[in-house]
Amino acid sequence: MKKTFSAIRGFTLMETLLAVALVGVMLSIFLTVFVPARGLVRRALTRQEAERITSVLRAEINTLRPDEIGGKTSPTTYRTPFEKGFYWLKKTARPSDSIVVFTYRADLSKSPRADGSYPAVPANKAVPGKNMQLVAMACPMDDPVHRDDIRDAVGPVFLVKMTQLALKGNGQYEPLRNPGQVKEAQGPGEFVSKPDAVDAWGGVLFCRADFYLMSSPNPARYKGKKWEKLGTPIFSSNLSFRR
Repeated sequence: MKKTFSAIRGFTLMETLLAVALVGVMLSIFLTVFVPARGLVRRALTRQEAERITSVLRAEINTLRPDEIGGKTSPTTYRTPFEKGFYWLKKTARPSDSIVVFTYRADLSKSPRADGSYPAVPANKAVPGKNMQLVAMACPMDDPVHRDDIRDAVGPVFLVKMTQLALKGNGQYEPLRNPGQVKEAQGPGEFVSKPDAVDAWGGVLFCRADFYLMSSPNPARYKGKKWEKLGTPIFSSNLSFRR
């Protein structure tokens, strides 16, 4: 009986090298065309999210809630949004007293609280389709009214450090040395009675807001901590408060 054998020819070394080179060229083209485009989209989404978070902080400072309105100015009661911005800036000297921006599930079936907001629905009791609504909020972290809201936040919670920007001799605004510092003013009224020689408006505050991602939404874990221990902010934005 005669046996037959079929010759199976493999790829030569030159053919293998050519195939690898071709795949490398195609991969380089893909990375050159598509990866930068994805990076641009990612950066655009990041900017959009940063603007949304900043707008929540700006809107809250520009709004006086019912329990914040007072005949006299204090760290918790204000006559104008400018005064609120003044004291909120000063609160950010320490992380434990600073401002937080977050989103929580508001229970619309409950009566509103003294500040007009609704209590939070605990995460373990949230039921889709019930009478609740996602609400974006900015408040001091030591605010007793919203302490539970922070713990039941939906998504990331951002801690805000605000540092006043002072006009220097070069015509540019530069941050002061310490966060929460307000230069040459013990109270917001001094910005009107003692207007700056450069700024004719007088009652204006410029500051830089640095947003840090809270590793835990529990305010108690930030007691005694310093800003230097929280690492690098996720993003920064400039704010201004005008009387």
